[in-house]
Amino acid sequence: MDSFEVFLRVRKEDIVFICPYFEAFAGLVAIRTPKPEAGDFATIKLMISPDFKEDFNQLLASLKRKLNFEITEPPQA
Repeated sequence: MDSFEVFLRVRKEDIVFICPYFEAFAGLVAIRTPKPEAGDFATIKLMISPDFKEDFNQLLASLKRKLNFEITEPPQA
């Protein structure tokens, strides 16, 4: 089964916290920065295995209590 994608709009300075947070759960999420952007914010792409959707949603909710970000649409090509 294919992975599903979630895009987060985050402060660039927070990427250093977000990536290791998800990488600590090996195999749960693959992280990409699809289109580097100028400015203080970036959009990161999270690719999640459907088997871990519930776990991912719990981790995302926990992270939301620590950092400010928003779920967004994919960046325009």
